[in-house]
Amino acid sequence: MRVPRVLFCVLIACLVFTCAGFRSDDASAPIDPSNFATINQITHDGLIKTAVLSDGTALYVAEQKGGHQVISKIVPGTGEATTVATPFADAKAVDVSPDRKSLLAVPIRAPEKKGQLWVVPLGKVESRQLGDVRAEDAAWSRNGEELVTVRGNEIWISAADGSNGKKLGQVKGRPFGPRFSPDGKLVRFSVADLDVNATTLWEVGTDGSNLHEMLTGWPMAHTVCCGVWSQDGKAYIFQTTQSWPRMVSMLWSLAGTSEGEPRQLTNGPMSFGSPWPAAESEKIWALGVNPLGEVVKYDVGSAKSTKVLSGISATDLDFSADGQWITYVSIPDATLWRCRPDGSDRRQLTFGPDQVALPRWSPDSKQIAYVSLKTGHPAKIMLIGVDGGTATPMYAEEPGQVDAFWTKDGQRMIYGYQYGTSKQMTINVLDLKSQKVTKLPGSEGLFSPRMSPDERYVAALTLDFTTVKLFDFKTQKWTTWFKEPAGSVSYPSWSKDSKSVYFDDMMTGEESIRQVKLGEDRPERVADVQGVDRYSTQFGYWMGMAPDGSFLFVQDRSTQEVYSLNLRSMK
Repeated sequence: MRVPRVLFCVLIACLVFTCAGFRSDDASAPIDPSNFATINQITHDGLIKTAVLSDGTALYVAEQKGGHQVISKIVPGTGEATTVATPFADAKAVDVSPDRKSLLAVPIRAPEKKGQLWVVPLGKVESRQLGDVRAEDAAWSRNGEELVTVRGNEIWISAADGSNGKKLGQVKGRPFGPRFSPDGKLVRFSVADLDVNATTLWEVGTDGSNLHEMLTGWPMAHTVCCGVWSQDGKAYIFQTTQSWPRMVSMLWSLAGTSEGEPRQLTNGPMSFGSPWPAAESEKIWALGVNPLGEVVKYDVGSAKSTKVLSGISATDLDFSADGQWITYVSIPDATLWRCRPDGSDRRQLTFGPDQVALPRWSPDSKQIAYVSLKTGHPAKIMLIGVDGGTATPMYAEEPGQVDAFWTKDGQRMIYGYQYGTSKQMTINVLDLKSQKVTKLPGSEGLFSPRMSPDERYVAALTLDFTTVKLFDFKTQKWTTWFKEPAGSVSYPSWSKDSKSVYFDDMMTGEESIRQVKLGEDRPERVADVQGVDRYSTQFGYWMGMAPDGSFLFVQDRSTQEVYSLNLRSMK
């Protein structure tokens, strides 16, 4: 499981629109078609995009090219597109300077530059680091005199060069997408709270006063993010995401700095997000997304990839022990399905509004355990039969539950708790018959458990994704197996012979599958996945293993293009 990096690279980008959903029938206000935008497609290049900004004339779009995320300059109406030069291979622009001469950018997939802010001039002047500020996200005020930054769970304000910083407040969860109000008196930002699978909008005065969550009581308040003010400051545009009856992200607006009833601007079937104001007051730029994923199997020996479940948009595959079934999570609606290995005999097992992740077959191939994600609630592990029906909780308790693994006899389950503090994170063993939970001793601060096929060991990760710990059931003790750079261990999987672990490394610049053998602490690269466009889910870039030992990935086949939206009524 790869949650913190997903939060940083996906929720902040607000591209894939996998924020926890809501029931479409929750909205109490009637839909007024006169509010809806007229839409024009601007780009047609088919490249994966994660954000769009504009200086009033050109667009600056984060795109995937040649295995790297670059900033492309696109001039609408001309077809002209060039790459903005930056000092790093992978970058994302987070703001345009008020004088429209520079971009504010952050390097990604570069651990040594983590948290750095860079000013990238739009001429030929060399890029420079913005002081000694360390932040995950940032934006300038419209007068160019101040800078707002995100530092962990805190919001800070400083001079435009990063000096004279002052903390405005802190929240539970991870802030992202901060924006000054046009008059410079307010800062609005989004907060992702993974404990309850929610994203919310917040506001604070630039003097640190009145820090509060916005839209409380609104039916979709826990699915909102990524807001910006229109150019004239009379409207604040943001996005919501619903998961039922299908996953779709929609744009809404509020009147200026008020917190009245939001007006709906788009209503599907295409998802829209990452809004940015155009020079015209009633026009914005946005990304339009049609999410699709294609599972491929990569054989190390031949270095070849083949399609799995051709024609089915899916992720999170798991194979039954008897070889008769595959279960998967559909893209984009995140429901649970099962089918034969050739894709026949398909049946949908779950229906919205809950989203599904990380399914696991029981040893007798009669049940599937999966993680249920519901807006405003902790994640829960549920059990459902091979033919569907009513799902039942694995074990009723308050903490969020993730990463379920059955023992070979089907009588027990290993699982972890979701997020919270390091003291709340433990690895647990549940006796399914007696419903008795036993904590693995010394597992505080660990998550993402993986039991070895011979059931002697459990491998688990530390919260910073750097260290893999190994629990030996014979000695009842944990030892440190190996350490890696920050954030580089994801989706660990045991080999069939229980003698090594494979993991997905997307952070050290290699983008590879690596293997570490028992008794050793130096990973070996076994598969190169650079240049593979990966689809990101709620829990990041999923990787699995097929029964024949091949690696499974989800290639991103989504269409993501920039659109201009002429908004009939934002105010």
